[in-house]
Amino acid sequence: MEKADEKPQSLRSQIFHKLKNRIEAGTWEIGDKFPSEHQLCQEYEVSRVTIRSAIQQLEAVGLIQTHQGGRTQVLRNRVKGSVASLNPLTGINLRTDIVKVLEYRLVVEKGTIGLAVQHITDDDLADLEEIFNMMLIHHDDVKKFSQADYLFHRKIAESSKNPILIQANQSIEEVLANTMDSIVSLLGCAIGIRYHRLLLSSLRTRDKNACEQLMEEHLQATIDGIKSFLVVNQETLA
Repeated sequence: MEKADEKPQSLRSQIFHKLKNRIEAGTWEIGDKFPSEHQLCQEYEVSRVTIRSAIQQLEAVGLIQTHQGGRTQVLRNRVKGSVASLNPLTGINLRTDIVKVLEYRLVVEKGTIGLAVQHITDDDLADLEEIFNMMLIHHDDVKKFSQADYLFHRKIAESSKNPILIQANQSIEEVLANTMDSIVSLLGCAIGIRYHRLLLSSLRTRDKNACEQLMEEHLQATIDGIKSFLVVNQETLA
């Protein structure tokens, strides 16, 4: 089964690439029914969250398509275009500038959650609940907490059901995940727990205005906290 100390984003990437390779190798032909989440969970011995994320990645790059009613089929056997071609940060090392990454997130994630709240499903909410519980369990473990924190925001992007937003998020996944580690290391877990609890509550009630406002407050508070840290310590984060 999925190891507790496994990096969630790495495991999801591994499953995505395994399924992608099988599609390209012809395990399933174009038009074939794709295995269900339950079947894949059993085959790879990982959680539903991991499998669902991999399936959404496959759909985002155009290899599979999920139809109304939940039936998923293989759409093509080669990725159309390149994920890297959508990455506006190629060649820029934003890991060294946390504030710039947070400013990017402030602009993008406020709109993303506004779209997500209109399309979020009960299953999506269940996944967010599971991830938030991971944050609570690992509140004293910076690495595991930051992984869960990143996954929470990633799940909101996936809940938008917009393949361009999902793909753009995936294309800078390493930058976002690494920056999250630094943020939690510097500011701790309290601010994340507070805002993620409020965000989850507003998503449950499908309150678009509250979700957008909370996301803006959350990221602005984080920006302010990082700036204050830099002023007090008079140093640049690496």
